[in-house]
Amino acid sequence: MDELDNYGVLSTNNLDVKLFERLLSNNDQGYKFYWLEAIMRLIPSGRRVLSFEDIVNEMIWEAWKTVTYYNLRLGHTVNGNPENFLEHAIRTLEACSKEERANRNVSREMIISLIKKYDEKLITDKLHLTDYVPYRIIKPFVDKEGKEYIDKKQYGRFIAYLSEFNRINNNYFYTIIEASSPLYRCVSLNEQWYDFMIRNYAVIMGWIQYSKAHFVQDRNPDVPRVIDKISPESDEARKSLENARNLWISTVELTGKPLYEIYTGKEISLNEFDLDHFVPWSYVSNDELWNLIPMSKKLNCSKNNKLPEKKYLSEMINYQFYLYGLIFNNNSIEQTTKLMQLFEKCKKQHLNADWALRDLYVSGKSYKSFKYVLGKKLGNIYDAAKMQEYEIWEL
Repeated sequence: MDELDNYGVLSTNNLDVKLFERLLSNNDQGYKFYWLEAIMRLIPSGRRVLSFEDIVNEMIWEAWKTVTYYNLRLGHTVNGNPENFLEHAIRTLEACSKEERANRNVSREMIISLIKKYDEKLITDKLHLTDYVPYRIIKPFVDKEGKEYIDKKQYGRFIAYLSEFNRINNNYFYTIIEASSPLYRCVSLNEQWYDFMIRNYAVIMGWIQYSKAHFVQDRNPDVPRVIDKISPESDEARKSLENARNLWISTVELTGKPLYEIYTGKEISLNEFDLDHFVPWSYVSNDELWNLIPMSKKLNCSKNNKLPEKKYLSEMINYQFYLYGLIFNNNSIEQTTKLMQLFEKCKKQHLNADWALRDLYVSGKSYKSFKYVLGKKLGNIYDAAKMQEYEIWEL
């Protein structure tokens, strides 16, 4: 896991990389992923000594979008409440800062500022995150005696042991510097391991994030495409909706009938419409045509990452059948030809579900048959997202 040589082979500079690979073993609550990733994010500033508090604050920022935007679990729940301290801290901060975050882009700087502002509300969770993680993560580097201290939680003796161990072994990953408060304690990274991490930054971050994504997927087995959602490239990977937009625009140009909102019944001009994901993109992680519906930009901003009330599912199906009918059951050859050309462009990008191509977007479907297929599929997806505790949007 060090720099590639001319033959593409990693050199290790005599560091035991096998020990480094085992840092993330036995990760029941996922804390180790976020702890090590936080260290990786903080070291490019040139710091080898990092406080527990800085690391924990960075962990909260790292997991913020995973918990609040994608509604993913990081650990087990008890009576519907998160047992995972990191997830609980994020939910607490989310509730405290709701008004301050309204209609604003959430940045790292904002979250770190909010963490400091509501520190009293978060302090219990933050302290719990320092109880075990800083010590258990370095178990691979510690011999039998040191492991015994960790397992018995005799941290006072263990810290003294670490200091002596580091004095005689300069390949140790980090030592822990004691302080009056747990959050003021620091990790001091070994200089050789620090250099190793900087030189192989992209490789190590990719390994951490890939491992973390699999962990989160295991904790959320019913949620589709978790790895795609929480990868660093997920936002950039979002595809353009231009082909789907053009298909809906063409219905206006060819029929003279304006678009309308299924939620309000109001007409929408072509200058002010968006395509809304009926079930939020953050859950489905795709841009399938059968989940996209015209909506005014203003109302779409209001709906944001929420589920509409299920009563709108029937209106959604009706409007989708209207589009289907113009393409497949149209008496106008000119309109059918034009719409079918646009539909074929959409098909390559916005129709990847086998069931939709096989059972929905085929000629000769009656309204009853179309409603049954789409209602069952989209209804099941809606129910699954609701079980994932997506907030219900109200007009």
